[in-house]
Amino acid sequence: MTETTPVICPSCFQEFEVPCPHSTEVPCDVDYDCEVCCRPMRILFEDEDGEMRATACGLGE
Repeated sequence: MTETTPVICPSCFQEFEVPCPHSTEVPCDVDYDCEVCCRPMRILFEDEDGEMRATACGLGE
């Protein structure tokens, strides 16, 4: 089962779940399209004390 983490779209401000990369690949950032408004964004994945954290920002940020 794939682990997910919540993220908030920087365009429409809706929260949705995204699949987490494997812990050996973190930290990393990925291009992703919002599941609500379909706008592109970058999601930065970080491991904070064993818990996956995702932060989204627009492509121009």
